[in-house]
Amino acid sequence: MCTVAVNHRRWPQTLPMRRICMANEAFRWEPYPSTKDWTAPSDDDPTTLYRMLQKSVERFPNEPCFGWIPAPGMARMNLTYQEYGGLCDAVARGLRDLGIVADDRIALIVDNSVEWAATAYGGNAIGAAYTAMYTHQNGGDWRFILDDSTPKVVVVANPEVLDKLIDHMPAEASGWPSSGVIMLGDEQANKLPPEEINVVMWNDFVAAGRASEPLGEPSNDHTKLSTLIYTSGTTGNPKGVMLTNWNTMSNVLCVQGVFDLRPGDRNAAFLPWAHSFGSTFDLHWMLRSGVHINLISDLTKIADECIEIKPAALLAVPRVWNKFYDKVNSQFESSKGLKKMFISKAQKSAAKRIAKAGVDCDAVEPSGFFDKLWDKLVWKKVRARFGGNIRFCMSGAAALSPDVAAFVQKVGFNCYEGYGLTETSPLVSANGWMGSGQSRLRTVGKPANGVSVKIDKSVWDDPERPDEGEVIVYGPNVMKGYWNLPEATAEVMTEDGGFRTGDLGKIVDGYLSITGRVKSQFKLENGKYVSPAPLEENVKLSPLVEQAVLDGRDMKNTFLIIHPNISALRNALNRAGVKAPSEDDALCADSTVQSWLLDELKEKNMLSPTWKGYEVARNIILDPEEWTTDNDLLTPSLKVKLRNLLARHEESIANLRR
Repeated sequence: MCTVAVNHRRWPQTLPMRRICMANEAFRWEPYPSTKDWTAPSDDDPTTLYRMLQKSVERFPNEPCFGWIPAPGMARMNLTYQEYGGLCDAVARGLRDLGIVADDRIALIVDNSVEWAATAYGGNAIGAAYTAMYTHQNGGDWRFILDDSTPKVVVVANPEVLDKLIDHMPAEASGWPSSGVIMLGDEQANKLPPEEINVVMWNDFVAAGRASEPLGEPSNDHTKLSTLIYTSGTTGNPKGVMLTNWNTMSNVLCVQGVFDLRPGDRNAAFLPWAHSFGSTFDLHWMLRSGVHINLISDLTKIADECIEIKPAALLAVPRVWNKFYDKVNSQFESSKGLKKMFISKAQKSAAKRIAKAGVDCDAVEPSGFFDKLWDKLVWKKVRARFGGNIRFCMSGAAALSPDVAAFVQKVGFNCYEGYGLTETSPLVSANGWMGSGQSRLRTVGKPANGVSVKIDKSVWDDPERPDEGEVIVYGPNVMKGYWNLPEATAEVMTEDGGFRTGDLGKIVDGYLSITGRVKSQFKLENGKYVSPAPLEENVKLSPLVEQAVLDGRDMKNTFLIIHPNISALRNALNRAGVKAPSEDDALCADSTVQSWLLDELKEKNMLSPTWKGYEVARNIILDPEEWTTDNDLLTPSLKVKLRNLLARHEESIANLRR
């Protein structure tokens, strides 16, 4: 529940449909020239996140900045840029009064909220960095990150989060942030930390900040840390990635004015801000652009809330697009009669129109009577599921299936895939920013302005793919290093300042393609290399599959470990006349079910030319339990912890080796 202590304003729900004065071309940022020197801020470049916010408050003072639903059934509340700026100032004063100074860290265990953003920006005003964690994260991870980052204060979402934190923290005050705990909401704490550690409620904290002495000149050092983001920890303990103000700002500035994002536009913010993709683009970029940021209150109903919000841009991860693809196509396949004919006509018409235009990723407007008719009868209704106002979509954080990207293009959305890592703030390259008609499917576009990429072929010896190698990134977006880990930093940084990504890739005509991971790729017994990541994405396009991992290192053949969509699998088995056990565990252990699903995936998802013959799985292991952060099979950013998953199925894998 959001409990920001400000005078809230209820904007009319028709707000995005009116042409507000700020939405004219004069208030749109111009893109930077390709000749810009990105080594440091110049001219009017903002030097810090807070100074960027000050400029937005100056440009858009009375325009809506944040919107959220306080509780189910309530109307959306809104906060203007001026009100948000005032809140950040109050938070900065409050943090200062708690003893927070430049170079300190502030920990956040809070979901996306106005409070989250205000804490990050308030801390930035005094030169402190934020360290964000997920509320659903393992408590042991919280303890590790707090011990490693040594924040002065920790902000928690509610009493339940505080309870869990207390359960994992030491009983001595010396092991806690010295300036105490700030807790959101109206509910009082159930458990309390050591008595020397003060717990203050958010509203009281903000009120005290507003009544305190003015802040004075905010921090203006572009080299100071803006955030300390911890990596997923798929192969060990999380590492703290040090990102400076200029690391993040250069990422934001390089895309400003490039994509069709206008002051007064709305977005639907659901990407976690604790992740670099979410914070840099779903928060900081939107604030720079004068966008009305609308928080999604229920992540299971993103499309429903988009109907109300009517976003102009939608930033999401492949999992969202995959579910959209599955749902729409499932409905298409189940249609009958005249409706089925309309869908078939719309599919063919869109494909023909796009082929004639000769473009990838960019939506192509329908032309001609029938083309417009099919679009109106089919695709317009699909677009309406996301509010009917989207001008472009972006996908990041993992590989997007070309089939899904092509489908989104048919729907009528500009669909741009980007590539990056936490260590690169995150953007390295993306489709979309090069101009209309310049994007390429099966690539992640060209490097962003100010960023360059090299391919190190010395780490790769597959004779069938001689043009591939490790992707090395150079630019102002490259991290300062790993917190307290100089040796780990030295392992990934080249002598000339490049960052070794660990990703396999190739560059053709200036376009970057990511083909796998250096460490995740494995060699079969016959010496053939397999890069599992893009192949796994193909398998996960099946409506019968929730999660999938492909492995087979040092074996004759590959195998799949799959957590199926149990209900969808049962329905499919029934339609196929396959008898299945009633219990989920027995279902997944049943050899007939395993064989049927493997054949189904071979027929529909493991197809050439994407799959080579030796890559096609010969065996399958079905896991009835959902892979989550709680059972330590997923990282907080929802990446599979491969080591843990393989250990979980060690016996089954050993049987495959016999």
